Amino acid sequence: MNEISMEGMIGEPLPYLLRTDGMVTCILFCCMVLLSYVLAKGNKYLYHQLKSFATSRERASMFDEVTVSDIRYTALLLFHSCLLIGFCIYYFLSATSPDLFFVTSHGYLLAGIVGGISVFLLLKYLLYSFVNWVFFQKARNLLWVSAYLNVIVWIGLFLFPVILLVVYFGLSLHTAAYLVGAIIIFAKIALFYKCFSNFFGNIHGLVHLILYFCALEILPDLIMWKGIETVSNNLILNI
Repeated sequence: MNEISMEGMIGEPLPYLLRTDGMVTCILFCCMVLLSYVLAKGNKYLYHQLKSFATSRERASMFDEVTVSDIRYTALLLFHSCLLIGFCIYYFLSATSPDLFFVTSHGYLLAGIVGGISVFLLLKYLLYSFVNWVFFQKARNLLWVSAYLNVIVWIGLFLFPVILLVVYFGLSLHTAAYLVGAIIIFAKIALFYKCFSNFFGNIHGLVHLILYFCALEILPDLIMWKGIETVSNNLILNI
């Protein structure tokens, strides 16, 4: 009796899709719940922060009381922004380096990216604080820290609808890249304006402003992006 061969053709692996990943859905759901909570409970806080950012002041006001609720809202929104910034990098890697998603765990990869972004933003905060402590007054440093955290928060708020369009409505990589790029450029312009109004309030300080901004804002971002590319390439080659 002839044996029946059970071997068949080797199939091609299905491409990775964000909308079919349960982990992605859970994270976006948590982001939506977190954002809804802050918008419902802390809408006055968000309005105050936006008004404070748009207003140029010489020093922090003694009437600007920081409550426990304000700290909680800020911490939640910063975590929300770190999640979404990390998710943007995760999506970019899924589109440009699909081999990486066949050799590493998706959960570990996303957790590593979000953790790396959190550490990166913390290091930038510490670097800004140290440089400003050396060269500028304490009051101006406090105003800058508030503006810097506000920009990170607003980046997360603007990124959320873009990511929803990417995951559930099939927004193309190029269109998403343009939108994310526009958000980043807008954030850099806002930080540049706050640097100028807070630390270099005259045209003579423009050269110092460019050096300050490039060294502490632009260069670290380029180093981070190059580091992500290097790590992803090494993971593909070594695993």
